[in-house]
Amino acid sequence: MSHSWNENEAIGIETSTWVRSTDVSQANYPSKKTNNKHDNEEKFDRNAIDGGNLQARIQALTDSEETSSVLFCPHMWQRYLVRFVAFTATLPAVLLLWAAYYQGRTIVSYWTGDESSYIALSRLQMLSATLFFLVEILWAVDQLLVAWQIKSYSFFGTWRPRLRLLGENNLPSVDVVICICKESEAMVYGTVLAAFDLDYPLDKLRVIVTDDGGDSAVESGLAALRSRVGNVFYTSNYDKATEKPPGVKAANLNNALQFIDSLPGGRAELIAVLDVDMIPDRAWLRATIPHFYPAGGYQEDGKEIGLVCGVQTFYNIPDNDPTNQSNSLRVKCYHPIQDQAGKGQCAGSGWVMRRKALDDLPGGQFPTTCVCEDFYTQFLLGQTNHWITAAVAEYLQCGLVPDTYQAQLKQYTRWYLSNLAVQDLHQLSGHSWISLLEKLVWKAPVTMVGLMMMHLKPHLATLQLILFPLLFLTKTPLIVTSPDRSEELIRLLRIHAGSVFFSYLHHVHVGVMAGYRASIMDWGMTKWLSPHYTVAYMKTYFPGLFNSTQSKKSSAAAFVSTGSLKDKLFERFPARRGGLSKRLNHILLECGVWMHCVAVTAILVTAWVAVKNLPEASNNTEKLLNILLWVFWPSNQAFIVLTIACFTPIKYAIWPPNVGENHDLLQKVHNGPGAPTAFLFRPREEAKRWEERSNPIWGGGLDFVTVYTIWGIWAGLVFIWAWWL
Repeated sequence: MSHSWNENEAIGIETSTWVRSTDVSQANYPSKKTNNKHDNEEKFDRNAIDGGNLQARIQALTDSEETSSVLFCPHMWQRYLVRFVAFTATLPAVLLLWAAYYQGRTIVSYWTGDESSYIALSRLQMLSATLFFLVEILWAVDQLLVAWQIKSYSFFGTWRPRLRLLGENNLPSVDVVICICKESEAMVYGTVLAAFDLDYPLDKLRVIVTDDGGDSAVESGLAALRSRVGNVFYTSNYDKATEKPPGVKAANLNNALQFIDSLPGGRAELIAVLDVDMIPDRAWLRATIPHFYPAGGYQEDGKEIGLVCGVQTFYNIPDNDPTNQSNSLRVKCYHPIQDQAGKGQCAGSGWVMRRKALDDLPGGQFPTTCVCEDFYTQFLLGQTNHWITAAVAEYLQCGLVPDTYQAQLKQYTRWYLSNLAVQDLHQLSGHSWISLLEKLVWKAPVTMVGLMMMHLKPHLATLQLILFPLLFLTKTPLIVTSPDRSEELIRLLRIHAGSVFFSYLHHVHVGVMAGYRASIMDWGMTKWLSPHYTVAYMKTYFPGLFNSTQSKKSSAAAFVSTGSLKDKLFERFPARRGGLSKRLNHILLECGVWMHCVAVTAILVTAWVAVKNLPEASNNTEKLLNILLWVFWPSNQAFIVLTIACFTPIKYAIWPPNVGENHDLLQKVHNGPGAPTAFLFRPREEAKRWEERSNPIWGGGLDFVTVYTIWGIWAGLVFIWAWWL
């Protein structure tokens, strides 16, 4: 991340000496003998969870008890409404499949040469219409899969309570691992200080900094800190011969596991992992650990909770979050729903795991075959048939999102390709074509269709960006019917307009939990990211087409930590922002947004041509039907939706959002007795509450939320009007 201020001075340190004697006297430090209980293995309680009975010391917080880490305390009516998100997601998809039945008959009759239904379209026109029809069907199938594989959990599930672990004695020991890779010394030190500021006994805590970058300055700084507090350690797997780390983040974590086993007292009962740009809330461990106990967690069919993760929030989100970096919809709605099925999302940072659960993973370590070790670890735990994962609906860590378009793009494409890689490894690897066909037809059809949609879904919007100009130029109607079937056209108009309107209402529905703007922005993000995903997919799965050395097997080597990416243009900082020409050159050419420019221009120009070439109409009703049939047919993937979504990165390049400097986003917090320094810096509350400064509908300029809101309401009006035809 970029920093415009003297971070070392701001957190009270000097680069050469990490702990200044002027910050706090030596008398305020716990002695090494007192703090480092791991030197005496008998005092290192490694069976607190399995052997201890702490049920009476777990407190359940009520919804009315506000805490600094609370994510969302929905009212009973909100919890009741969210139970039905699967049904409101299903209705638009069912309507699309119903319309597909009618339109499919017409298309099949054309291609089979049925003379009973004459359609005056050329083969090119019909091919374009058929592809458009197939894309609509695939979108409907994907909606059904998501509705009943994820959203349906909410119907029977129960909400996980907010818990706190009380007391100081007989608590489980914890190894807090902080992963770093070429980030600034100040950032590393700030997170280390926050780890020592946790509301947890220091004699039950060790902090291990594991370094993929081999930073000698960080190593010497931690050595100085250890001479005072004792229980902070540094380890690195950096290969000095090649000047490269030997693998991805999982390899860094595995290096920490090996290092921990070599420490006096051995491993702790729990391992907790933080990314270096994440500052943990003081209640992080006391809010997550209770869920491992029978009193706080739950067992289902003999399964126990093996991993608990708290939610991430961020203090450098721009107002209105124009590129949806907060992922609020998934955090506030979908992740709690997945948690109700024992599939709590591991967010990569801020998670706590039982070492017993880690030992059940292959080799007793984190998987290195995928750059997203968090999702893969969660997936493998579910495959053991003994462990489940839990997600705590509290903001237990606060950090930085990538502050450049390029860094966000790298992060999201890495997530997308890694999720595919995990599914491919377990669904396709080691199977013959015959066995895969058996799984598709008989053994696991839903799973295989879901995997197919994971591969296809991001490319559907990319395909439509190509199809729309072709449809408009060839004067192809967006819906194909026979000239003598006007009643079928009216029926299809009612069904499609209803599908769009009810899809819009579904977004309003999930917005009950996540907020209206977050719900709509997530929908738009899937559109403007699609061209990027398609290019990354092609380079990974078909490297020969791009003369690329990156393939499925080598894609992990392309990992670069987003925290170490440099911001050369300071896109989001008004006082230091690079010029417009430099930003356009970087974002449009280097980041690939030229694809969005070409697509938006081509669609708008050809749509204008299509409007100019509409067939003549004898009355206003027929004229309106022609406009709908050839240009503005109500669809969830309508050209107006795609173009406004794809305008998002273009708008970002021209009018980038503004973010405050770090010294404006952080505040000094004084430490208590025994802390390594007199103070540290934590995010300001107003920086974390960026949603309160955002407009739910109007984001400025050509905003996707505003246009999609108009489109959804307009589809509802068309739906009503169609019943009068």
